[in-house]
Amino acid sequence: MPEINFTGGLDPSMDLMVPDYPKDDPHYRESVSIWFFDDANNIQFPRFLIEDIPGQPEQRLSFYNIAFPDGRALVSYGPQPALSMLDERGRPTVYGAGPLAFRCLEPFRTWTATFRGQLTETRAETLIHGAPEGPRREVTVEIETRSAAPPWISGTMSAQARELFGRDSLEHSFVGKGFRYEQTVLVTGRCSIEGERYEFSGRGLRVHRRSSRNPAGKFRGHVWQTTVFPSGRAFGYTAFPPAGPGNRPFVEGFFFDGETMWPADFPRIPWMTHAAPGPQDVSLTLATERQEIRIAAEVLATNFSTQRMAASSDGVPLLQQQGCALYHLGDEQAVGMIERSNFRDQLTFGA
Repeated sequence: MPEINFTGGLDPSMDLMVPDYPKDDPHYRESVSIWFFDDANNIQFPRFLIEDIPGQPEQRLSFYNIAFPDGRALVSYGPQPALSMLDERGRPTVYGAGPLAFRCLEPFRTWTATFRGQLTETRAETLIHGAPEGPRREVTVEIETRSAAPPWISGTMSAQARELFGRDSLEHSFVGKGFRYEQTVLVTGRCSIEGERYEFSGRGLRVHRRSSRNPAGKFRGHVWQTTVFPSGRAFGYTAFPPAGPGNRPFVEGFFFDGETMWPADFPRIPWMTHAAPGPQDVSLTLATERQEIRIAAEVLATNFSTQRMAASSDGVPLLQQQGCALYHLGDEQAVGMIERSNFRDQLTFGA
């Protein structure tokens, strides 16, 4: 099998941080997030995120999210003091805030993350209905990621995406006007929660964005799924519901066969219509120019949040689900990410 070009042809400097904050754009934000998962499903980490707060370069928004299969959850979110982007050699390889720091060791190949701080212990069913409630726990997390496929760049994987990203569309506002990519990764790490110790290995997703993003009052829900299988095959996509009657959903994604990154459509998408902490069927179908592939999937562990999500123009809040699912492709299986959202008045609730 030929060697994978993990840069995807991008200049390695594109994966470093940009210390010069563009103060003339009120919606600019750099952002790094990593989803990482334990193949053994003892503990899961559906997204550790840091992103700029427009107009406040001294602070960054952070979001930390640990989920267990039994519904236990540890979460925290809010502004934290920004860390310097410069490492000990003066290179912009660090993106951090408060207790969390991401470090780029080799662009598009190897990143690490370290977290040392407190999270609120709660339950997934509590998060469905509001803010986290529970005791604060001392938590440490250390991971290293190694890329498993080339990156895919938002706005480049379909004719629909290129058309919408070429103008001032809602979809372009949702994703961000600028540079954003996703890259599947393999992960090893350890976690300690006040004496509980976990060693894990698995897979995940890394996202790096430098863009102008202003979805407030416009966001209408979404579905986002990705994983990489043991053979190296991988898929990923983002979908937004239709903007109105007669419109089609916005869908952009890929299928990686181990050698080639194929643009893919997703004719079957598990839109979020029911909110529950337990297992749910989130199977999907993807289609490339060569084949149609059905991928069976079921949620393993999940958390929820309302506070970070924008509301619709009439004030109805969105509920966001962030979790992991077990994906099946032929005789292979892999744990991967799922994020979905919808307006609360369009959801049913319960086990």
